Amino acid sequence: MTAITRLLLATYFCWFSAPTVAAELSGVFIDDEISIEGGPSLVLNGVGLWEKLWIDVYVGSLYLPVKSDDVAEILSRPGPWRVQLDFVYKEVASEQLIDSWREGFEKNQPAETVKQLQTRIDRFYAYFKTSAVAKDQYRFDYFPGKGVQISKNHRQLGLIPGEDFKTALLEIWLGNHPADRKLKKGMLGLR
Repeated sequence: MTAITRLLLATYFCWFSAPTVAAELSGVFIDDEISIEGGPSLVLNGVGLWEKLWIDVYVGSLYLPVKSDDVAEILSRPGPWRVQLDFVYKEVASEQLIDSWREGFEKNQPAETVKQLQTRIDRFYAYFKTSAVAKDQYRFDYFPGKGVQISKNHRQLGLIPGEDFKTALLEIWLGNHPADRKLKKGMLGLR
């Protein structure tokens, strides 16, 4: 086999075995398929941009086992999922992050539900004690029967149990009062 043939074959195998990029948004390249900790492959359901006062803050991606634009079905689905946030703004203070999460929980959940979840919500806030800067990536991976694994820049921060928490967290982006309507539409693959 000649050197050129070997080079062509190596290029071919690298090209087709590497994850493919499904989208690019605000300078962030999003994979079309991922796998989470030995679980099944998840496909990119959709991607959108969270903007605040016309400023790009983060790119939000939703990965599911099977694509869907039906919010009720996604929220009630028992399988795994990932919400991935890739920050593009130079710096978002921890207080601003926590305020946005608090607003998302409180606008999308009845006060009684927030009260029942408060200990776990407070634990969630504790993972945002430092600012998020451009190129930071947060991942929220749901594992059925275990809970939501929170990671920052590929480092696991902790696991929060409960299907009720999983649903409340996902409703921050997909609920009746989402963080951003265009972001919700993008994550549902409707943009």
